[in-house]
Amino acid sequence: MEPLAFASSAHPAPGGPVIRLPLGAMVVLVGPAGSGKSTWAARHFLPTQVVSSDACRGILADDETDQTVSRDAFRLLYFILGERLRRGLLTVVDSTALQPSIRAELLKTAAQYSSPTVAIVFALPTELNEQWNASRERRVPDGALERHRKNLELTLRALPTEGFNTRYTLHSPEELERARVVIGGFAPERDTPPFDIISDVHGCYDELVALFDRLGYCWREAEQDFAHPTGRVPVFVGDLADRGPASLPVLTLVERMAARGAALLVQGNHDNKLLRWLLGRRVQVKHGLATTVDELEALPQEEQEALRHRLIALLQNAPGYLILDGGRLVVTHAGIRDEMIGRWNRGIQAFCLYGDVASVDPKTGMPIRRDWAASRPDEQATHGPLIVYGHNVVDEAREVRRTLNIDTGCVFGGRLTALRYPEMELVQVPAARDYYQREQGEASQEAAS
Repeated sequence: MEPLAFASSAHPAPGGPVIRLPLGAMVVLVGPAGSGKSTWAARHFLPTQVVSSDACRGILADDETDQTVSRDAFRLLYFILGERLRRGLLTVVDSTALQPSIRAELLKTAAQYSSPTVAIVFALPTELNEQWNASRERRVPDGALERHRKNLELTLRALPTEGFNTRYTLHSPEELERARVVIGGFAPERDTPPFDIISDVHGCYDELVALFDRLGYCWREAEQDFAHPTGRVPVFVGDLADRGPASLPVLTLVERMAARGAALLVQGNHDNKLLRWLLGRRVQVKHGLATTVDELEALPQEEQEALRHRLIALLQNAPGYLILDGGRLVVTHAGIRDEMIGRWNRGIQAFCLYGDVASVDPKTGMPIRRDWAASRPDEQATHGPLIVYGHNVVDEAREVRRTLNIDTGCVFGGRLTALRYPEMELVQVPAARDYYQREQGEASQEAAS
């Protein structure tokens, strides 16, 4: 284990129920009339962040209760939603959202902009729902409210299969009152050390197993995954798949651990491309993606479809970066500037996935990157968070201005590296062999402008 110069300290995790919303997310409030959605939204969000179906009716008819303009009101709602998501702005949709067709259209709009999606369900007791509806200025007729309640039961059964990245359900006034909304869901519930930050695996399953062994993790036969006896949590910097010989074993292992809260990950550019392929979008199956696609398509059809759904959920829920240890540590894939931390839009997403791309080499088609780490301002280089990342292959872990690149090119015959945090020690295992020929023009270090 190789010690590094940085030092860190632990930070206690906050308590209480938390609703975590990624920046740029579409948040859909789901529930009957009179369930407190609009009041709750007004308490937690800016008025500009909330798009209401009632408000859209009012814009079109000067009457928020005019149901004759509902179709046009929802067209206006979808338009506003799309324009906000295109700009990377968090948007809260306030309607009952109890009809599958409306939720499907909302999800379709969010998918156009690769926006995270969150459903918050207001499932209060029937008696309370009726009481709150009766006290409203615009009371919904009893028959309509009964239909809302029946649709809520159907919705609760359907939501897990509809494709929302995250779902929350509030069951009581106490939960509505105590719920704490955190906008910018890059800080997971478990944000306290110790962590083991693991570089780009790229399908090198045997090396990952060997690294877990060196880090002191134990194989759990029944669960088919790893756990550390002292509760350490691995944090993957992205690019789990492609190029290497065993991408599916890597992905399924990480999926099992992440599903039980025993691993964290950020999305790498290869993960992002794989996700788009899994979702049926048009992507070029090259730069290593073919190796993963071949593995998946070799599975029996039923097993293939089940795994697709699990991998889509894993990769859709992977953020572009993680804020850990009370803000002292940031983990991302290719890089991030300090002013980007706590924010999210398509430009920040591109930076996290690909780094600071200056241009593309016309001969090789490979990106030419600026050295964002070397240009980090003095104040942040002295007092800012430690930023750990990968993506750009280096012969040795590269420490520059309180940033650390740990992608030591395992799939290219280098080593798989982990940073033990807060101990600031490097743990490495060598690649068994060179699994993938580096493409022409692909530099071993970040290209300077």
